Amino acid sequence: MATLGTLSRGWTSAEAWLPLGWRMSGLHRFEDTWTRLAKGPTFDDYVSGSGLHAEQAERRLSDRLRERRGPTTGP
Repeated sequence: MATLGTLSRGWTSAEAWLPLGWRMSGLHRFEDTWTRLAKGPTFDDYVSGSGLHAEQAERRLSDRLRERRGPTTGP
């Protein structure tokens, strides 16, 4: 089981990569899979990450948000 500190670090990391206007939606468990969701300003604009452990879902969501947001520095 993940510690609260591990989940907090994962949440903070994912939240840091949120594009403008996005928000974290929650951490859900479906049978043996944890899913983390971030929602954009429109209904069909979302990104998720999943894994067997909550911290895996957090990490995967951070990776997907980072890919979607793109570089944070100039060319």
